[in-house]
Order: sequence, then C-alpha cells, then structure tokens
Amino acid sequence: MDAQKTYRFSIIGGDMRNVKLSELLSEDGHEVHTFALDNTGKISQRCSDLREAFALSDIAVGPMPFTSGDGTYLNAPFHPEKIEIAKIADVIRESSFGGLLIGGRIPLALSGVGAVSADLLQRDDLAVLNSVPTAEGALQIAMEELPYTIRGLCTVVCGMGRVGSTLARLMQRVGADVTVAARSSRDFAICEAEGLKSCTYSHLRRILPEALLVYNTVPALIFDRELLDCMNREALLIDLASMPGGTDFEYAAKRRIRTIHALSLPGKVAPAGAAQIIQKVIYNILHEKNM
Repeated sequence: MDAQKTYRFSIIGGDMRNVKLSELLSEDGHEVHTFALDNTGKISQRCSDLREAFALSDIAVGPMPFTSGDGTYLNAPFHPEKIEIAKIADVIRESSFGGLLIGGRIPLALSGVGAVSADLLQRDDLAVLNSVPTAEGALQIAMEELPYTIRGLCTVVCGMGRVGSTLARLMQRVGADVTVAARSSRDFAICEAEGLKSCTYSHLRRILPEALLVYNTVPALIFDRELLDCMNREALLIDLASMPGGTDFEYAAKRRIRTIHALSLPGKVAPAGAAQIIQKVIYNILHEKNM
C-alpha cells in the first residue's frame, strides 16, 4: 500500500483485536471511527450509531468471526446491546456507503446490499500468519492445564493444514514426542522432511491410548465415539477447529475425557500481535484492489 495514502476506516464491533487494530490504523495516519467498542482502548472518535459509522468511512472493518451465536447478531462483546445482522444490511442498503466491508466469515445477508466485501477468513495470507499465535496459544493451554512437562510428552496433532503444521513444528521444537495424523502423500512427505512422525487416521486408535495431549485442527468430525473410546483417560483433547469443531464433545464428557474447544486464540492470547496481522492483510487487500 502507498505509505502516503490514507483512508477513512470504521471499526465496527469485535474483540480486543479490533480495539488494537483501531489504534494501529490511527497511528498510521488514517481517520478512524469506531462503533460497538465501548469503553476500550485509546479510541477517541466513537460513533453514536451504525449509520454514522458507515457514513464516515470508506472502509468498514467488522469482527472475526463476524457473527456470534446462531449468526443472527454482530459479534460485539464490548457493546451492551445486541445488533442484528439484518439491521446492518438495512443501514448499508439505505446509506450512501459503497465502500469496502472487511470481516471474517461475513454473512450472506450482507452480500448484494451495496458494499464490496472481503472475507479475511478466506485468505491464505491471514491463515498462514494467524497459525503462529494460534499454535502458541494452543501450547500455552497445554502448559496451563496438564500436570506434565511438554518435553517428552506423547502428543498427537490431527491435521497438517496451516495450523496443524505450525503447531506440530512448535511442539517438536519444545521437545514433545509428536505424531501427526494426516491423509495425503504430500502431508506425509512434509512430515518426513521435518523429522515428524506421522500416521493415517485409521492408525490413530493404536496411538491414542498412550497420548496425553491431543490436538485437533480438522473442521470435520474426527473424534467420534470410536476414537474417543481409544483415548487415555488422563489425556487432554484441545480442539482448534472452527464451530462446531471436530469432536463429539457430549460423548467425551460422558467418558470423562477433558476437552477444550479453543476458538479465536489469536485474539485471546495475543490481541496486539493478531491486530498487526489483520492490519497487514487489510493493506494487502487494498493493494490488490488498487485502492
């Protein structure tokens, strides 16, 4: 992005990542307004309502993920009132806002209402960069929750995508005894090149009885009743996959297997660093769109 070019941003809702993002954009010389980030950060230009937020911006940045719960409402934990996605759609449609709407998992209700959208969670650059704070957060949870040292700990990582590969390498570097469950020949080759042990998903049942730390990164049901029945009762299962996760949590609870569905870790463990990543990706988007 042209270092001399400035924009009018509205940051609407979100968690501490968006609070920090508003500060970073302001420090870069942009005009920044916020809505639904009540009593947070060093924000000075707060909008009184949605219409004002869109009227004062060329670029509106929403939360990541954009909605909470069943998808009806904006993800705005710092705002005392619920904001319906349908209301946001009406405001965009009725206003003169024809700019860029950026967020994570932007709902379909906001498409075709007059704004050009860019979904952060569909971007490779964000996924790659975000895998680092996600992996570090996953390690932090294990260190806080387990009564063991990580060094030498029998650990399973399911999935060799961006998060899985970064996590497996991190756990290996801190001394864990890591096995990666993967599917493709490419993933097995990467594991071999990295010095990581690997197995197919069908062989997991042989490894799980010994594993005390298990991570899932696959957004599909992996830990069904059959695999959960194979798990060590002392193990901790940390599911990093997006909702609804890759674990039968109800059955795990019946089996008294400890599970943690760890979502949005970058915003929880490293909001300032996560905001820097989002800022970088936003600038990439603006460059790609020649804005």
